[in-house]
Amino acid sequence: MTDKSLDDLKSTFNAILDIPNIEVEEVERIEKGIIGSRSIVQSAGRVVIQCGHFIDHFYGQGEFITLRHLPLFGRQVELRLRPPRYQCQRCQGQPTTTQRTTWYDARSRCTKAFEHPILLACVNSTVWDVSIKEGIGYETVRGIIDRHIAKEVDWQAIKNLKIIGIDEISLKKDTKIW
Repeated sequence: MTDKSLDDLKSTFNAILDIPNIEVEEVERIEKGIIGSRSIVQSAGRVVIQCGHFIDHFYGQGEFITLRHLPLFGRQVELRLRPPRYQCQRCQGQPTTTQRTTWYDARSRCTKAFEHPILLACVNSTVWDVSIKEGIGYETVRGIIDRHIAKEVDWQAIKNLKIIGIDEISLKKDTKIW
């Protein structure tokens, strides 16, 4: 494969993945599709609390992380990246931080784009069913639900309650989580 066709392939993957501010560096085809990428943003995008300035001094890269992303052509896709780290040169002790992005949460194992279909898959299915069907762990599905679904009703936001539905089946269910 020529350098030009390899660059075209990487550019195509960048467009298909539709993730802002990353650049595909390599594509591995193993049991799961693995795509190596790197951030092209040149700052941590965070303000240091002590001095109030943006951190923009590059300080190496964090540990490799692997994130599950939307499938391509019926194959699982995992993104493998090392988020850049930055250091504040103004503050005493020169604190460091890892770059944060809008397309995944720091402690999540998947991209936000992948989380939305998982939430939809949970409708009329159990967490176990979704875990098995999507090939992800039970705790990963629970984490997605916990990040997106409120645990309590915000009664202050409800101005008018016209209809109340009662599910008599759920009264008979065992509410224990295994």
